[in-house]
Amino acid sequence: MKKFEVNNVHCMNCANIIKNSLEDDFGHIDVDLNAEPKIVSLELNDSQVEEFKKELDELGFSVIKEIK
Repeated sequence: MKKFEVNNVHCMNCANIIKNSLEDDFGHIDVDLNAEPKIVSLELNDSQVEEFKKELDELGFSVIKEIK
């Protein structure tokens, strides 16, 4: 499970944009709206991480850092 702190996620609508746009390519995505900054979690292999970050950024949500 990969977890990322993500900028610009403010509400359920933001979470739904992420899920609706990226779940077909990357599988189930969980967005923790209670955390600050918000945390996006999903199953990724190492070769998918950069592509996920790029696509998330194209939606207007930038990864602050990966949580180890």
